[in-house]
Amino acid sequence: MRTISKALTLVGPGEIIRVQKGTYEEKLVINASAKAGTAEAPITLRGEDSPKVVPTGSGWFMAHVQRPHWRIEGFEFDVRGQRQVAVTFSGNTTGTVLADNELHHGAFGSGISTDAGANGITIENNHIHHFARGDDDSHGVVIAPTSVDITVRGNDIHDNSGDSVQCLGPEGFSNNTPARGVLIEDNDMYDNRENAVDLKTCHDVVVRGNRMYGFEKSSSSRGEAVVVHYSARNVVIEDNDISDASLGIAVGGNRVGAPPTNVSIRRNRIHDLKAPEGSGIRIENGSDVRVLHNTVVGTDGFAFVVGHGTGGPSTNIAVRNNVFATRNAVSMGLSAPGLSMTSNLYLAGAAFNTGIFIAPQSDWEGSTLAHWLSNGVELDSDESGEPLVDLDLLMPGERAVDRGMDLGLPYCGAAPDIGAVESDCPEAATAALME
Repeated sequence: MRTISKALTLVGPGEIIRVQKGTYEEKLVINASAKAGTAEAPITLRGEDSPKVVPTGSGWFMAHVQRPHWRIEGFEFDVRGQRQVAVTFSGNTTGTVLADNELHHGAFGSGISTDAGANGITIENNHIHHFARGDDDSHGVVIAPTSVDITVRGNDIHDNSGDSVQCLGPEGFSNNTPARGVLIEDNDMYDNRENAVDLKTCHDVVVRGNRMYGFEKSSSSRGEAVVVHYSARNVVIEDNDISDASLGIAVGGNRVGAPPTNVSIRRNRIHDLKAPEGSGIRIENGSDVRVLHNTVVGTDGFAFVVGHGTGGPSTNIAVRNNVFATRNAVSMGLSAPGLSMTSNLYLAGAAFNTGIFIAPQSDWEGSTLAHWLSNGVELDSDESGEPLVDLDLLMPGERAVDRGMDLGLPYCGAAPDIGAVESDCPEAATAALME
C-alpha cells in the first residue's frame, strides 16, 4: 500500500494503520469515504518512529478529520512555513483523539483548529510550536464557534505569534453559536507573542492546572497569561501556575454585547510578574466574577485591579480568601458596583489605590490597609509580615492557616487556609483539591 490516503479508506472499527518512518507528502482527509470508528473499537492511524507529513502544494490544511472515534498518534506534521493548518476538525468527530504528535512551523491562523460543528475531540500530549505569520496572529490551537466538548490536555505549546489556545468568538466573523464545553488542562504554555489562553465569546469553559509563563507586552497584547473578554460565560480558571507575564489573569476589556459573566478565578498561583504592568488579577468589566483562594506574590504591580471602567462596569465581584503578598495590593476604580471583599490577607505595609489607575513606581506610597478598610468595601481582612512561609511552594504563613471562610471548596484542617495552597494535606487530599 503506497499512500496513507489509500489506507484511510480501507480500515474499519478496531483496526490500526501503522505508518513507518519516512516523509509523506500527502493531504490526509478522513471524511465520508472513510469508515467511522466506535467507542468500543476506534480506528487508529499510528505513526511508528515519527513519520513526517509535509504539505502538498494546494489547500489550507494538511489533515482534515470529519469522522468519529479515530485516533491519530505519533506523527510529525512539518508545515514548512506554508499557509496551512496542520490538522483541522469539523462535523461529527465524537471520540476522536489527536495525541503524541509534533506539529510545527506553519504560517496560517493556527496549528490545529476545530470548526463547523466539531464535537467531542481530545487534543492531548502534542508538541505544538512555531506557528507564526509575521505581525498577524497564528495560534497553537483555535476552537471556533459551533465547536462543542473540546478537550486540550497535556500539550506543550509555545513560540507562536498568537496564543497557545484561543477560543474564538463569532464577533466580526459570523452569527454562529459560540463554542461551548471546552476543557483546557495540564498544558505547558509559554513564550507566545500574545497569551496562553484567550477566551472570547465561548461558554462553559474550564482552564485548569496549566503552567503559563513568558508573556510580555506586544503590539497586539498587554502580555496577559489568561484573558477572558467579549461575552464569555460560565468560565472557571483554577489551579494554574502563572509567572513571568505582564498580567496574570484579565477579565473584560474588549467587548461586544454582554460582558463576561459568571467567571470563577480560584486557587491560582500567580508570581514573579514583570513590567510594564505586573498586575496579578485585573477585572476590566464583568458580571458575577468570583476571585477565591488565589495567591499573588512577587510583582511590582497591584495584586488585584478592579472597576476602572474599560468596556463598562464590574458588577457583583466577590473577592474572598486570597493571599495578596505584594507591596502594592489593590487598585479600585469608580466602576465596581456590588464589589465585596472579605477574608483576604495582605503583606504588612501594603499600599492601596482608589480612583484613577496608576502603574506604581518604587517610591509610591498609597493608602494603608486601615484606611482601605474604612471605605466599607472590604471586611475581616488582615495583614502579615509573613503571609507565606515558602516562596517556592507558596505555602501559607501562620496568619493564613485555618483562617479562611468556608466557601464550599475542599480543604484540609479545621477550616480553609487563605490562599491557593492548603497546608498539611495528605497526598490523597491534595489530589482531591485539584479535581
